[in-house]
Amino acid sequence: MSEGRLTRRLAVGIGIALFGTLGACSLSAADLACPPRPFRWQDDCSSIARSDAALGWRRLRGIPLAADGSSWLTLGGEYRFRIETLDEPSFGLRGETYTARDHRWFAHADLHNAAGVRLFVQLSAAADSGRKPASRSFDQSAVDFAQVFADLPFRIGDNRLLLRLGRQELDLHGNRLVSTREAANLRRAFDMALASFSRGHVNALAFVGHTVHNSVGAFDDRADHGERFAGASFELVPGSSSTDAFTLFFLDRERPRAVFQDAVGAERRRTYGIRFTRTLPEWDLALQAAFQRGNVGAKRAQARGLAGDVGYRPAHWALRPRFGVSFGYASGDRMAHDDAVGTFDVLYPNLGYFTDAPVFYPGNTADIQPNLSASPAAGLTVQTGCDFIRRLETTDAVYEPPGIPLVRGDGTGSHAAATLCFGKATWRLTPNVELTGAYVHAQPEGVLRDAGGTATDYWLALLSLKL
Repeated sequence: MSEGRLTRRLAVGIGIALFGTLGACSLSAADLACPPRPFRWQDDCSSIARSDAALGWRRLRGIPLAADGSSWLTLGGEYRFRIETLDEPSFGLRGETYTARDHRWFAHADLHNAAGVRLFVQLSAAADSGRKPASRSFDQSAVDFAQVFADLPFRIGDNRLLLRLGRQELDLHGNRLVSTREAANLRRAFDMALASFSRGHVNALAFVGHTVHNSVGAFDDRADHGERFAGASFELVPGSSSTDAFTLFFLDRERPRAVFQDAVGAERRRTYGIRFTRTLPEWDLALQAAFQRGNVGAKRAQARGLAGDVGYRPAHWALRPRFGVSFGYASGDRMAHDDAVGTFDVLYPNLGYFTDAPVFYPGNTADIQPNLSASPAAGLTVQTGCDFIRRLETTDAVYEPPGIPLVRGDGTGSHAAATLCFGKATWRLTPNVELTGAYVHAQPEGVLRDAGGTATDYWLALLSLKL
């Protein structure tokens, strides 16, 4: 039996087992003492380990290893089945229509001891079929280590220091430039050393390491030593309001090959940025700005980016609507054939940056997206909106995932690029079971239409089960 077929059967079997277990339990959020979080190492199951009331599968979430519950083991897992169809990829300029079917599973063990030392191990496997022209490296794999790291905590008075060593996912608290790549089958991880510091309203973070290259075999994923990633952040949460956060950050990436319209070659790019968030009962706000310097091949890089999201939730309205506006700016290259590259690089974005559809890549773009979300029933969220995207410089390209030129700029033509309209529904039946459906219609405008681009449609159906 092939590794791919074995992986698919194993994933389906685990998914069915999880579904049966979770369906039989049908717990509400109030019943679950340790709900699964997007980053599974953030699950806090210490209360279950210290409780005598946990029964059945809930005991797996907090297995006491000491009489007082100061040491414990948490077990967990996930299964996700996804179907996505992309009609006329690349706006019909290249590629062919496909329907991909993906299976993914995770299983993890999280060991804590009384001294605060921790070992987290997460296994993953993924299967992908139907994708054209071929499956991507991060969509299929036999069993491998998704994460495996150790935490070493230190505390001196009110100062808390944590050293994390090993393969890990990186949580930068909403930073738009580094994502988990959840839109793919296998999430993004790094082999790195990370240190965090916190005291009162101040949090600091520093890290250095390499991206993990996914391979299709078992336990064959390795750090890509050709690509180095380092960074630091300093966050201040003012004492007057815990809903505000002010962050300064620095990111430094080296990679062996970057592709822009006016430059191809080894790249080192440093990003200096600032991020501010505020959450109030009726308003929420997130703003992020960044400046980049470095080099691509023999050329220097200098670029700017801005992203934001503003939302308003009127109190006491039926359906609990949120009226939102998202916007972004990622500079382009103003002059062709000079010694500079002005295209902004978003480093590690999700594949579907503007919507769920992987059809457009930020860089030489400005966009604005009015959107509306509502909750017509408990656990159900629906959202709709349109993203209007323009290219900034006619001398630079229109880019597509994973950041390669789709239509080259020659200094002429329209700035209008595309309009992406979407509808999405997410139904969380329990904290452990979630269904998602999405549709995106991508309409070429201006430069893409003139290049012969045609409308693109994207459909998504997803089932996620978590223990």
